[in-house]
Amino acid sequence: MRKQAKTHVEKTDDLGRPAILVQALRELLRTESPESITYAKVCERAGIPRASAYHFFPNLGALYLGLRLVHSELVQERLTKVDTTVFGSWQEYVHCLAKEAAAVVREDPALVRVVYGVRNEETMYIGKALDEKIATLALSQVAERFVLPDWPEAARKVGIAVSIIDSVFRFSFREGGEITEEMVREAGRAAVAYLRSYLPEYLKDRK
Repeated sequence: MRKQAKTHVEKTDDLGRPAILVQALRELLRTESPESITYAKVCERAGIPRASAYHFFPNLGALYLGLRLVHSELVQERLTKVDTTVFGSWQEYVHCLAKEAAAVVREDPALVRVVYGVRNEETMYIGKALDEKIATLALSQVAERFVLPDWPEAARKVGIAVSIIDSVFRFSFREGGEITEEMVREAGRAAVAYLRSYLPEYLKDRK
């Protein structure tokens, strides 16, 4: 028994206790709703005493923030791998953007719950920051593929389009607890409809 306990502690130290606590929360969220999860449950799942866990995360909200940051990194990583050369129009890119953003949360119930089922100041701030990063990345990727017109406040307008996609996803989650394929298409349509107010239907290829 002593040998097993020592091995667990060594593994914990190797991986990093903060990462293990966030992973424990992620695992719990895959089968439980946020309302049923407590700080004690997370610590028990992680095998880390609460007294030690408080050094890294003072409360459950801080743990949710840690998992939200994981989601943010996954979305950015996924979008940077998008091949812009395959798109025949900017509208196709917007629909792809919606699909890729949805894919990250649809592949893991924990992520869809932390993004759309938990609302606190920390996670809301990360959501806003992520939308801004996605908007900047999306604008640069479209600009790589197409010649954009002179467009005042372009980044802000694209940011609004990203927020529209996120809002449709939130509606889908509230309606049925998931991001459905239908709502992914609706999110793309809504964002395209908004951006048509500022972009022509056809853009000249850059290459």
